[in-house]
Amino acid sequence: MTGRCRMTNRNTRRTFIRTVGAAGIAGLAGCSQGGQEQTQDSGGESGSGGSTETGTTAGSGSSGTTTIKFWHAMGGDIGKLIDSLANEFEQQADGISVEATQKGSYRETLNATTSAVQAGNPPAISQIFEIGTQLAIDSGVFAPIEDIIPEDKVDFDNYLDSVLNYYRIDGKLHSMPFNSSNAIFYYNKNAFEEAGLDPESPPTTYQGVMDASIELTDAGVVDKGTTWPNHSWFVEQWFAEQNQPFVNNNNGRDGRATEAHFESDASKNIFDWWTDLYEKGQYLNPGIEAWSEAQQAFLTQKTGMLGYSTSSIAPMTDGAKKNGFELGTMRLPTPGGKRQGVVIGGASLWAPKSVSDEKKAAAGEFLAWLTKPEQQKRWHTNTGYFPVRKEAISQLEDDGFYEENPNFRTAIDQLRETKDSPATRGALMGTFTKVRTTVEEGYVNMIQNSNQSVSDGLATIDSQVEDALTSYNKKVN
Repeated sequence: MTGRCRMTNRNTRRTFIRTVGAAGIAGLAGCSQGGQEQTQDSGGESGSGGSTETGTTAGSGSSGTTTIKFWHAMGGDIGKLIDSLANEFEQQADGISVEATQKGSYRETLNATTSAVQAGNPPAISQIFEIGTQLAIDSGVFAPIEDIIPEDKVDFDNYLDSVLNYYRIDGKLHSMPFNSSNAIFYYNKNAFEEAGLDPESPPTTYQGVMDASIELTDAGVVDKGTTWPNHSWFVEQWFAEQNQPFVNNNNGRDGRATEAHFESDASKNIFDWWTDLYEKGQYLNPGIEAWSEAQQAFLTQKTGMLGYSTSSIAPMTDGAKKNGFELGTMRLPTPGGKRQGVVIGGASLWAPKSVSDEKKAAAGEFLAWLTKPEQQKRWHTNTGYFPVRKEAISQLEDDGFYEENPNFRTAIDQLRETKDSPATRGALMGTFTKVRTTVEEGYVNMIQNSNQSVSDGLATIDSQVEDALTSYNKKVN
């Protein structure tokens, strides 16, 4: 099927949207509730896992003012930062107010938006996690973002290519890049030094991580060498670093994905290493999508290394100081040191097409302002999400920010050096949530079942993922 973003006819789309309204997008996509709801950006990067709505109204919607609803998934300090940005925009905007509301997790925000469309009262802007891209397009609910942003307000040539490449499908930019991130490793410089390792030269390869882990545990400075959440997002990143698409049809970008690549050499490299780390007592398994558990294990110095999201650089730096050690960051390790690059995680901002033209125009003004360099610099330095504008990064370099804060630099360099390919653009699947759960549960089966080889485990994952793809594709084709 060519033009994989399109439904075959209007009746199919209406049926799809009715199904979404009745059961929720998560159910349609085959989302399993077996794992912890994402609480960190990811790809795992999601917003808050809570379902309580919180928010601020940046204006009263008085006569002559256009009030737009902005639904997001950011809780805690990041949610407060969004509220602050919404208020600041209103102070300089002409007759526009922004009602920013946290709607729970990414999945819950997407479901709430689709339900609101059915009820005839959608937000003007909705934050949707990156793996919801195909599902959002298939729903027919959203307008391509480039159709509502004023041409004189934004220069997309100034945005990072790797970010645009993810959200640009069939030649159209469907959503506004906003909170983008990638995966890196954090490490405890003090623990490295105590174990006789060079704290300024962290490992770069799978074997290097294994060797460093053994040195750390042998020295008695940590219980386990490393940890990261059992989350498919890391597997997806390691596929990309080896230039291996996750699924066929150029990662689902030249046609709907129908086949998975879990029996590839790249996949075996990942899972052989991961299971080996566990079997040798060097990987602390915090659980499926257990972001906070992995973070706490590292901050309390039970492990010397942590795979995590760049979106947490600022709070991780503070956490390390409170726990008495110096934090370092390093790029994702790879099998042999060769790198193709990483896939972005996080989320982007979407515009439901059923809102009025007046609200669409107001939303376009806000989105253009939100991604200007000044706002992006503040967003980056207070979180760890990287700026989506090249100009913002250049200004931070000129200001000496990265010299003073080298841990922020790791993610920027890793992203800048990413080579464009179907693998690094990221996979598109309408059933991505189900696929992730399958991968995560598949790893658990591998380490708990001594009679199952890694190859057998990967064959099972491959088959289950392809079944999920087939089931989803039947619903939309």
